[in-house]
Parts: sequence; structure tokens; C-alpha cells
Amino acid sequence: MENVEDFYDQLSSKYSDLIKKCVPRYDELLNTMFLYLEPDFKPLRILDLGCGTGNLTQKILEYFPDAQIDALDLSEDILEESRKRFGNKSNMNYLQADFKSMNLPLGNYDLVMSSIAIHHVEDPFKLKLYKEVYQSLKKGGLFIFADQTRGITDEIYFKNIECWKAEALKLGSTEENWNMWMEHQDAHDFHSPVGWHLENLKKAGFNDVDLLSKYLMWGVFWAKKE
Repeated sequence: MENVEDFYDQLSSKYSDLIKKCVPRYDELLNTMFLYLEPDFKPLRILDLGCGTGNLTQKILEYFPDAQIDALDLSEDILEESRKRFGNKSNMNYLQADFKSMNLPLGNYDLVMSSIAIHHVEDPFKLKLYKEVYQSLKKGGLFIFADQTRGITDEIYFKNIECWKAEALKLGSTEENWNMWMEHQDAHDFHSPVGWHLENLKKAGFNDVDLLSKYLMWGVFWAKKE
């Protein structure tokens, strides 16, 4: 069985195209992550967790072109695709690291963001990640992420997957694409209910937490460090 890093290494050159054919309302999902930022919020240093080929990074650069951005991913091949996409921008820094062992610097970031990546680690490591992100943020810093979630019942969860497949096929995914994602999901994905995320963000230390939006399995979460 291939590991997560090998899976994304193989998809690195075509990941951006595949994800847009797989995730319903993908652009809307990314846009929602920025919708609730205050007009005077001007982060100087930003971390993109699980940056992939740079779809979220591109949005970050559009909103905050002068910020210093650390783009972190497990896959070196994926990071190379991101480097090709953005060239040698002086404000971009690339980090290869596993979510389970990131060793983020304390009080370093004004904003941490992540798009459809955190579900790749089991719940105990998600909680560890939330605590590490909290510690890496400056006072007043924000943690905003989009991710797949699990329904509170199996019936809801499997209905979401059924609806997801129908929409993915409409977006241009093939049965082969779908089977590839499902094989990967069964082996490497760990979906948690919305309530679990909100509860454990608070356990990690965040004072204000919220679910900004949800469609089928995809939710956008917001947490602030006071």
C-alpha cells in the first residue's frame, strides 16, 4: 500500500486539475476562507499547511502580496510544482514536513491556513496539530482551514459521499478518478465530525471558534487566539 507522500508525488503534475473536478464548489470553498477577515487585518507572516500545488497559496498572495508565506507540504514533488508555479518570489519559503512532526516556531505567525489536508492525520494527531498551530500564532492570530468532515451518523456520512460522487462526475471526474480517490480515502483519510473539530480547537486553547460554512462533507473552520 502506497503512503500519502507517494500518492501525492504521483499526482503532483496534475493535482490542480484533478482537485477542481473532484471537490464540489471548490473555488467557493477557498473564497469563503477569506470572506470573514477584517478589512484592517494585515498579516505579516502566513503559514499554508498542506499547500499542495499552490491553489490556496495563490489566493493568499492575491490578498496579502507583501506577507511572508511559508508553504508546507509532505510531498517534495508537490512542493516542486508549487515552486514552478510561483517562481522565485522573495516572500515565499517552502517547507517539507509531516503534520505529525512539524516543529513550528512559537509565536511566529499572524495567520495559519489549510485547505483539505488535515483529514490525512488521525484524531490524536489533529489535536496535537491544533495545539501546535495555536502555539505558533501570535496574539490575535487566526487559524482558518477547510477540510472534509464526517457526518454525525453513518447515514449522513454515506449520503454525503453519494452526493459527492454525483457532483464529481458532473464536474468531469471519471469513474477511474473516483475509484482512485476512494481507494486513497479508505487507506489514508480520517474524517471527524464538525462538533469534534470545534470542541478540540477550544481544547487546544482557541477562545473563539466557528464553522463558517458547510456543503456536504466540506466545512470551513475559523479559530482565533486571543
